[in-house]
Amino acid sequence: MGKYRPALADLVAAVGVAALYRAHVRPWIYTWGARPDEVAATLPGDELTEPGGTRTTRAVTVYAPRQDVWPWLVQIGEDRAGFYSYSLLERGVGADVHNADVIHPEWQQLQVGDTVWLAHRYGPQARQIVAAVKPRSHLVLVSPADYERLRRGEKASGSWSFILRREVGRTRLLARGCGGAAGRFWFDIPHFVMEQKMLRGIAARAQKTRTQEIAASIARHPATLRAGHPAKTAQVT
Repeated sequence: MGKYRPALADLVAAVGVAALYRAHVRPWIYTWGARPDEVAATLPGDELTEPGGTRTTRAVTVYAPRQDVWPWLVQIGEDRAGFYSYSLLERGVGADVHNADVIHPEWQQLQVGDTVWLAHRYGPQARQIVAAVKPRSHLVLVSPADYERLRRGEKASGSWSFILRREVGRTRLLARGCGGAAGRFWFDIPHFVMEQKMLRGIAARAQKTRTQEIAASIARHPATLRAGHPAKTAQVT
């Protein structure tokens, strides 16, 4: 009987870790940075999948208007501006990612049906297809197989959406995941690590853009600003 005790102890420990993850870790990583109303909200892309599936909602506050956030978001992709996440980890899993620190005009257009590459080396399935896009509002991505399902009038098995919500003096940047691999431990942890860094990376770049715009406005209109009349470029839209 004694020889079974180590195996039993390992099993009990594994069950305990799994219970801890489900009760505390998973709820936190599934709603990282998001407010209760954002978690409960119906967001663009939700309608593409069946209701009731696993869903994640993560968010950051960006102290910049949507017009300064959108250019960074719309140019994501392995062969474009990257994903503003941990590039060493991305390259470690085979993605040839080089995160941009400037806005590229040639990457500012995305249409439904366009491809956003995750990692070319793994073939056509290692990409996402644009299922919905509205400038300064949202970008919704799905797998190639799910895009074909949508074209047939069926529901997608999963979607990955980025939403910009305007607030006074700032923007809320949300990432909503529906279905897909969500709910699987091997996916949840690394995806959370990379996605939260991606959100923070976009926020930092957009805020830097905003700071540069304000500095440029001050340089152009110093007398006006000293008189207490902020330039139009300082307005948040």
